[in-house]
Amino acid sequence: MRGYLARIGVDRTALVVLAVMALTFLLQTVEVAKAQVLLFGALTLVLYVTEWLVSQRVTVLTKVLSRIRAGLTVRMLARQALVLALYVSMDAVGTAAYWWTVGGITAFFVFTLAYDLVRHQTLRRSKLPFRVRNIDLAGLGAPEVPERLRSLSMSRLLLADLPLVLGAVGFLAGGPAALAISGSVLSAGLALIATAAALPVLLSHLRGPSDEEAIAEVNRRLAEIAPEVVLYFTFAVGRQNAVYQANMWLEALERCDRRALVIFREHGNLRHLEPTSLPVVSVPRPDDLAALDLSTVRVALYPGNTGKNIHLIQRAEIKHVFVGHGDSDKLPSSNRVSRIFDEIWVAGRGGRDRYERVRHAIDDRDVVEVGRPQLVAVKGHRPPEQRAVPTVIYAPTWEGVDDNNYLTSADTAGLELVERLLGGPEPVRVIYKPHPLLGKRSPRAAAAHRRVISLIEEADDRLGPVSPEATARLAELRGRIETFQREAAERHLTAEDLVGYRELLDQWHDLYWTSAGPLRHHVVTDSVPSLFSCFNESDVMVSDISSVVADFIASGKPYAIVDMQGEDDDEFRRLFPSAGAGYVLRPGLAGLETVLAAAREPEADRMAERRAVLKRYLLGPDEPDSQTRFNAAVNDLYERALLDFPLGTTADPIPADPFRDPAPL
Repeated sequence: MRGYLARIGVDRTALVVLAVMALTFLLQTVEVAKAQVLLFGALTLVLYVTEWLVSQRVTVLTKVLSRIRAGLTVRMLARQALVLALYVSMDAVGTAAYWWTVGGITAFFVFTLAYDLVRHQTLRRSKLPFRVRNIDLAGLGAPEVPERLRSLSMSRLLLADLPLVLGAVGFLAGGPAALAISGSVLSAGLALIATAAALPVLLSHLRGPSDEEAIAEVNRRLAEIAPEVVLYFTFAVGRQNAVYQANMWLEALERCDRRALVIFREHGNLRHLEPTSLPVVSVPRPDDLAALDLSTVRVALYPGNTGKNIHLIQRAEIKHVFVGHGDSDKLPSSNRVSRIFDEIWVAGRGGRDRYERVRHAIDDRDVVEVGRPQLVAVKGHRPPEQRAVPTVIYAPTWEGVDDNNYLTSADTAGLELVERLLGGPEPVRVIYKPHPLLGKRSPRAAAAHRRVISLIEEADDRLGPVSPEATARLAELRGRIETFQREAAERHLTAEDLVGYRELLDQWHDLYWTSAGPLRHHVVTDSVPSLFSCFNESDVMVSDISSVVADFIASGKPYAIVDMQGEDDDEFRRLFPSAGAGYVLRPGLAGLETVLAAAREPEADRMAERRAVLKRYLLGPDEPDSQTRFNAAVNDLYERALLDFPLGTTADPIPADPFRDPAPL
């Protein structure tokens, strides 16, 4: 039962709220039978608090209550039915107050239903078949939905029957009939005002553009932009945020020669998209995607390997490329399904060999080495004075999509590792940077993750707080960053805007690390500090079989990979080439002291030369740099695609019917 509740998002807080709500309804029924008006009134206030929590804080309960036939309208009618039952219990049926209460309940019910209908129709008609960023659609003339209408949902409006209920309770407790009358008028009036205010908004949307007109307008803008390259991202919206897979390619595309367009397939993922100067279109429905004018596009890049990719891959005039979201030795990084793409772009020779091992699946001629342009931000060894207290970044991977990819050390060696680092005889600073999806599939991994965070927070508490001045300045910078991110969804961003935004990020990062001091540990589960900033603040990394290993190798610093299976060193490195120049931590963390010694003194690092060789193998040569090679690969593929389908021509995705017009025998 607990596992099921966890899967649908019902946590301890939600269970408490649900239990209190159910108990309150039960106790109110008892108080009606006993004619205890004051206790009934007190329980009413408790009930409204739980309703407010459901509407504001514990939104998952809205779906759960609907599933058990206890939705919003049912709960409202139950509240009001109990009030009428209290009239019966107090022998007050037939009084003026009673009839005003009945009339108020009827009017409130009618007006709230009308409001819900008007709001629902307004929001439905306001939804364009797409959402955009950095594309001017002012000429479309689509009316805006006022924020008051978006925020005033039925779950909030139904709480407006509070005056009606409390007015009736006040009358039945011995007060004047005016309490019940005024309460009924106020509740019904609030519902009427909300409906009257929403009606003009609906009327304006009845004259809004149709889906066909909206698509035509966005196509006019796309014709002006004439995109040549598309970054295509799709991932089911839920508790797992995977938009980092797309974010990592934005700057590389901004620096490319070819004009790029970003296509998202889920609106919910847009809120996690980093600010960019690239035009963005989010288009959920396949038919609307098919209607987009992509006639100038000849290259599409895919950071993820998911089913919805097929909706664009069917366009034969476009060359489709799997770029992935990091090079690792995991099975998904050499998936046989990747053969559906025209090409697969990897960082270096290691990626090519990884696909070579998938025999008879991927043609070697379709694999192109382009480097990792994202790694330009990764720096080398820190100065000796900063290494006096070595910094270890522990970056465990997640549990994978299935048990065949369960490579995380979080629930095996992770907890022991952090305990050893925090409690060792010599000071060590720890940066804990887990995979964004860690703990989403395995309760055991989630528990270990929470315990590691707890240990680090306890160690930091013993160091005392960061200075109030630095904390205030960090909060100010973070507020400016978040404001920019929010506004990025509403205005056209230029390259100059992004320079200012990234300068803000640099200021925040500099202050974040310097204000904390050399001994303070860090738990990093947010988008900032960034992964590469954590790399630059560390002297050694401990991780699992993961793409962060290949990225960290760009720094030239030592790293270790946890092997809880006890494989022979040579066999482990043969199975996982990214471990070829790393230290291997055995069960019981054997070898940890050697790793820490290499972090303190690079001269004691016996794997340094092997790492230089492995870096070239995994990431390619330093010259020309990765951005240059990536840009050249985009240009080359675009030119080759033009040879097959010059601009102005497209492929027919539907094959001709061979029986419709048979060739003569």
